Amino acid sequence: MIDSTKLLLVDDDGLVLSTMGKGLEQAGYQVALANNGKQALELAEEDEPDLVILDVRMPEMSGFEAAQALKKMGIPAIFLSAYNDDEYVKQALAEDAMGYLVKPIDVDKAIPMIEAALERARDLSQLREETQRLDNALQTGNQVNVAVGIMMERNKLDRQSAYELIRGKARSEQRKVKEVAIEILEAWNKINDI
Repeated sequence: MIDSTKLLLVDDDGLVLSTMGKGLEQAGYQVALANNGKQALELAEEDEPDLVILDVRMPEMSGFEAAQALKKMGIPAIFLSAYNDDEYVKQALAEDAMGYLVKPIDVDKAIPMIEAALERARDLSQLREETQRLDNALQTGNQVNVAVGIMMERNKLDRQSAYELIRGKARSEQRKVKEVAIEILEAWNKINDI
């Protein structure tokens, strides 16, 4: 899995970029390099990395600021710092960091942290997708239930018969039940607006 994993390494220290970047490439990762937060965001938009390793302290845009923007893009980050300070660690946790590495970095020792962060990021991504699917299902269920209620009231039907009426229309028109339910709700709203 490593050979297809894209990392973005961001540090204003050229030596760190060079040595750590080469070490990560030798470990089999695809590595892009950026020397500041703004450049990191540009690169992340062009070719979305699986994980960003961000220096905390950089000019113009700190690693924390860059991480906030990356988070909005759905890209996870590990922080990299020469400081093993409680405040930095707390702030990293507040930014939903996948990890925190202290310089100088031994790439071989950092790989387990990187792999754990990648796995955690995948788990969180799957959880977000599942939550979205459940939200969509709930929304669909609510729309269909309201449409069923309207059909029950309008046609003096029981719940199952009203649902079958909507489902029958959806089948005959080769549409989804949700689409027919939305159409019923929109029509009902227009009637109520009059």
